[in-house]
Amino acid sequence: MQIVSACIVRDLPVYSLTYRSIIEHMPGAEIHVVTRKEDFAKFKDACGPELHLWDEADFVPDMTLGELRKMPLTGFPNGAGWYFQQFLKYAFVNVSNDDEYYLIWDADTVLLRPLEFFTPDGKPFYTTATEHHLPYFETFEAIFGFPAKREFSFISQHQIINKAYLRQMMATIESRHPTSRNWAWAIMENVRGAGSNLFSEYEIYGHYVKAVYPESFAVRDLLWTRTGGRYAGNPPKQDKLQCLGLKFAFAAFEVSDSMQRKIFNKVRKILHKTTEILKLN
Repeated sequence: MQIVSACIVRDLPVYSLTYRSIIEHMPGAEIHVVTRKEDFAKFKDACGPELHLWDEADFVPDMTLGELRKMPLTGFPNGAGWYFQQFLKYAFVNVSNDDEYYLIWDADTVLLRPLEFFTPDGKPFYTTATEHHLPYFETFEAIFGFPAKREFSFISQHQIINKAYLRQMMATIESRHPTSRNWAWAIMENVRGAGSNLFSEYEIYGHYVKAVYPESFAVRDLLWTRTGGRYAGNPPKQDKLQCLGLKFAFAAFEVSDSMQRKIFNKVRKILHKTTEILKLN
């Protein structure tokens, strides 16, 4: 099966572990990364020659990161990359392959043990989550014209994509928003809500399939964590990953979590020094 991640060179300390974990636990997987062309050599050096690399500059039809940064949205221009990487994963549907499905996998997420991604009768598993970010659903309704019937979240660091369903979803978006250049611009021109995170590729695709093809998939609960750095450091060491695997199926090592940990440690050191000074006085 083809697996795709969107990644930047800053992610390599964790992504190299992600790559190795997929090699170990998903034998035969064909692993793809969409990134900047000028960073290809660094990815090859860190991961190996078998990694398939794609240039992000022309990967999303009629959209570049530079153009996207010009939109007058909260958090832009810096926040544009967060949206763009989601579209890169959707645009992978255009990569020629006879497979019916491909797997989106977040670059910061390490697979800790083997997983099945399909039921015995061939339906894809969707791993559930508890997140509920209202703007994602406001955007969903603005895009499709009907509300998502939320029972759980699809934001679980990975998602099986049915290529035919995704192409149909893109066509539906474009037909509903004919003045937009394409599906990606239609999404960006219809984001709703307050804040800087107004769209989720997982929630949009997952709830679209749930609404249109409700019998086409199975859901499952897995024990996993988005705060792997709190347990194993960021980037994590191999022995700590093995310990994490005793409890979790996979773990994310998000940059924000790493930054929060560094801030916490700095504050703790400052407080400790302050306490020592007060004792001397």
